[in-house]
Amino acid sequence: MSELSRRDFMKGAVVGTAAISAAGLFAGCAPKSSASSSSSTGSSSSATTSTASYVLDPKTMPDASTGHNFDVAPESKTTVGTTLENLKSAIVGETAATTKYATWAQAAEKEGFPELKRLFSCTSDAEKIHIELEYALASKLDPSYQKPAIPEVPTYTSGTNLIEAANGEIYETSDMYPSFIKAAQAEGNSEAVQIFTRAKLAEAYHAERYLNAYSMIDTPSDETYYLCPVCGYIHKGEDFTACPICLTPKASFKAY
Repeated sequence: MSELSRRDFMKGAVVGTAAISAAGLFAGCAPKSSASSSSSTGSSSSATTSTASYVLDPKTMPDASTGHNFDVAPESKTTVGTTLENLKSAIVGETAATTKYATWAQAAEKEGFPELKRLFSCTSDAEKIHIELEYALASKLDPSYQKPAIPEVPTYTSGTNLIEAANGEIYETSDMYPSFIKAAQAEGNSEAVQIFTRAKLAEAYHAERYLNAYSMIDTPSDETYYLCPVCGYIHKGEDFTACPICLTPKASFKAY
């Protein structure tokens, strides 16, 4: 091959390589073909469907005698007495809680947080369920017992109210109710054990709802809150069939 032919050959090879590289680059930047888009969309849709298909569908109720989240918090702040005394203490605490939440629901509405009003109202009603269950048993043990007076409660900004509420719920679920459950177990009062257990478990979900609302206070969700009329469990959203605490079906829940 002559020198001129060799130079022409190499020049052609370089130009060809550059053209191929450019074509590959532009192909990567260009919109995907319908087949490719369809495949990608199908994959995304499948993933979404898979995620959305998860539904809380409980089959068994939690048990205080076998559960792993019934230990009393270290350095407990709870004064433990007889089961009757503990019922009365719980009613005092729940009465304060339902009053606070009803007050804070109105404060949230005034601040322009309708979703927080729904949550506080829902949780206020949940605590009323606990009060009625505890009062029924306390009255059975002491027919002369009367419910405590309604306390006055302070009001802060909605963000602070959410943290105050979450802290109260965490105390009840990790300290107060576990302490009362152990006392009721020692006395052999199975009815008190069940009442305290259901309240304890519900309070954990209440705390979770409050912390979630606090984290998303400026980017709120408009999902519905559902209240179990039997134990006070609160679910956020549609992805459930029954209460994970007492197995009450979703159809019986009250929406907020």
